[in-house]
Amino acid sequence: MATESAPESFFIHSDLEIVFANPAFCTLVGIESQQQLIGASVVDLVTSDYQSSLREQVARIENGDEPTLGITAEIQTSSNQSQRAILVSSLVEWDGTEQVQTSVFPIAGMDSDSRQLLYNDAMDEAPIGITISDPAQPDNPLVYINDGFCELTGYLRDEVLGQNCRFLQGEATRGEPVAQMREAIEAEEPVSVELRNYRKDGSMFWNRVTIIPIRSDSGTVTKYLGYQQDITAQKRYEQDLSVFKRQAEQSEKAIVITDSDGTIQYVNPAFERVNGYTADEAIGRNPRILKSGQHSEEFYAELWETITAGDVWEAELVNKTKYGELYEGKHTIAPVTNLDGDITHFVGIAEDRTEDVLTTQTLGILNRVMRHNLRNALNVIDGHAELLEDEELDSEARQASVEAIRDRAALMRNVAEKTAEIRSIWSQAEDSERWEQLDLESVLQTYQRQYPDAEITCRLADTEAIQVRNAELFKKALEEAVTNAIEHTDRSPPDVTITFHRDPDDDQFRLSVADNGPGISAIERQAIKSGEETPLEHGLGIGLWVMKWVTTTLGGELTITDNEPRGSVVTFYLPTGDSKAK
Repeated sequence: MATESAPESFFIHSDLEIVFANPAFCTLVGIESQQQLIGASVVDLVTSDYQSSLREQVARIENGDEPTLGITAEIQTSSNQSQRAILVSSLVEWDGTEQVQTSVFPIAGMDSDSRQLLYNDAMDEAPIGITISDPAQPDNPLVYINDGFCELTGYLRDEVLGQNCRFLQGEATRGEPVAQMREAIEAEEPVSVELRNYRKDGSMFWNRVTIIPIRSDSGTVTKYLGYQQDITAQKRYEQDLSVFKRQAEQSEKAIVITDSDGTIQYVNPAFERVNGYTADEAIGRNPRILKSGQHSEEFYAELWETITAGDVWEAELVNKTKYGELYEGKHTIAPVTNLDGDITHFVGIAEDRTEDVLTTQTLGILNRVMRHNLRNALNVIDGHAELLEDEELDSEARQASVEAIRDRAALMRNVAEKTAEIRSIWSQAEDSERWEQLDLESVLQTYQRQYPDAEITCRLADTEAIQVRNAELFKKALEEAVTNAIEHTDRSPPDVTITFHRDPDDDQFRLSVADNGPGISAIERQAIKSGEETPLEHGLGIGLWVMKWVTTTLGGELTITDNEPRGSVVTFYLPTGDSKAK
């Protein structure tokens, strides 16, 4: 029989393995030394009928689902006799780490003085409200409450002992959970409900109430053990989260919620659509799954330092989808804190700005072409037209002016054709979500037939079943690269080497076009790399921009490097689409 002076009986365990047992527990189970219990499984301490319930209880505590839980069970003793007891588990700091402590309160063999049941200091120090009621008395009154119950409700013991626990109910208490408790008690079954209760000062709180019937050796219910846990903060969080999720479900922006360690807890439909990961695939993982390799470790370290300090982080960021596609977005990550100011979650919001960036670039380049190239061409045409009006102009000068006008007219036609090509690119970009097989070998053979005077070397390997987003659109970019390499060279014959490579462990393939021409200027390279031109630094044409825009539209990356011993290498990095094709 447990008495007020009885020492608390408990053991400590991690991953269901006992790491410590105090002398009181050793005595309870008839073990001389705790060393006999170290390393034993927690579930082996109870009879088989209760092992599943105990395992579930411990798992919920370890997962942080509940701060404290209790069950009635039969404890195994060394004499093969079972001891009926209540097992209450909660997280504690033990040996520098977070472990689970399970306290054991024997309830078998109690005498007629039922108030001795579980009356000890351990119950009063429990972090939740604990009550015991007596169904043998009229209206099943409370015969015991612990200090935790008094702290939770604001009532003194003398004010509530002898009353039914319904005095905690009030105006906002719903009838359904109350009826559920009443029916369970009448059926002598355990029950757990969540309902609104009221403290002595009238303030409302959400109470998770668990009621467990305690039976005598004969099976008669002699007492009801109750646990009361304040879950107001959790309820408010759930309600706020519910409102947030309803809004997030309709948002066009990708939204992700992580815990304080950065583990994904929620993603909205826009996240799934943009990144290719379903909610089931993303939840439980780290947002590092989206890393593109376009940013340094210092960049991410600064991000993490900012948000863990409680500040909001905003920046342009390039991410990579499940299928290896790159996209640029405006990202905002904000920390979420509880009432104590501790960070509990992070909310990330990303807006895919790839299309906006491309539109801005296109308008900027076309503005430059129209204002600079066309204006210069018109100035040349206008100047030579004035010369032609001079009747005294000799035939040789007249012919030179005519040729100059024709050259500039051809340039203007080329600009018009390129403008039409850009329009075509955007039209085809609408179908960029379509994955298609690219017959690269056939495409390159076409180039060899088209330019018989050029030396076109192809280094291809493993090009079978290459999956590309919108193969026709990519062919435009590749054709632009090959044409530029041949038509803009100063060597005869033009020497072009096309190389294909795919790493079986990567989600991208690499296709490079190397030439032996004069090379691409540093100004043009910088413009392509930065994604913008300046009035003082701009390219002479739009061919490179066509390659850049197509590659970006298809979720890839374009780089320009030097070729050895001379010339340039234009390289397309594009997602393979292999995982999407499976």
